[in-house]
Amino acid sequence: MKTKQTLIIVTGIAILVSFAACRPINLFSPFVDPSTMGNDAKMDAGYNAIASGDYQTAISYFTSVINSGTSGDELTDAYEGRASAYMQEASPYIDDVAADILNGDIEADNQGEIIHQVVQDGDYVSFYDNIDNAADDYNSAIDNTPGDVDPGILFEAYQANMMAATGVGSQTIAFYWDEGVTYPGVTNAELDAIADETSGYTYHIGTWSDSTPANNGLYQFVRTDGTAKPSMMNYLTNAFEALDILESDPPTGMTASDITDMKTGILEWAVYGLDDTSLGTP
Repeated sequence: MKTKQTLIIVTGIAILVSFAACRPINLFSPFVDPSTMGNDAKMDAGYNAIASGDYQTAISYFTSVINSGTSGDELTDAYEGRASAYMQEASPYIDDVAADILNGDIEADNQGEIIHQVVQDGDYVSFYDNIDNAADDYNSAIDNTPGDVDPGILFEAYQANMMAATGVGSQTIAFYWDEGVTYPGVTNAELDAIADETSGYTYHIGTWSDSTPANNGLYQFVRTDGTAKPSMMNYLTNAFEALDILESDPPTGMTASDITDMKTGILEWAVYGLDDTSLGTP
């Protein structure tokens, strides 16, 4: 399991590096009036902003390209660039977490533990907001690609969609479990507890693959929610389809069996937690 999850996390770093490596950068583009910039200059400025850690500025540049009416490869690149900016905004500690996984300091087969470590500032609400946006952009990039999709992008899409699905499940459980429908919001402390299998929170993430309905947090609270269930299934479906593409030709270091195991994890959440067999059964 360590190899699988390590590749998934490290891919997030590799994607950012590959942007800088394969795209020519205009170092002066951030100093040009955006209203006078063409899309190429805006793309350069977006990648420069990512490299400097100014993710909000990067998001603005890529959004301008997306909204310009462009199409084809340029639109795909803009979606991928903005998705990467959202991921970095959501997960500023992803480099440290990848190192911890490689060193064996984090259990690599525990999605909740990985998320718990990534959100070191404790702001789960903002984290999940950014992850939702990243997942949506990766999905749009894949949908806009007529041919083969880069394996790295597929892994990024898988990762972002799984984290987004986790956010939907966590926020819905936190909303209903303690406070009920009259509570105006969800606290970061609750989301932190749900992501931590050792927290003692009754319906933490570790229960979501439990085949006993009474023990499964998704089954108890998300399955019957008319908004949360479709949203979570959408993210799980996109994650599953990204793996589906990779299964016939796994990337170096992985086997078809590794991909199958990851897909089984998605099916357990969908079937045992959401009572949805549209993707198959575990």
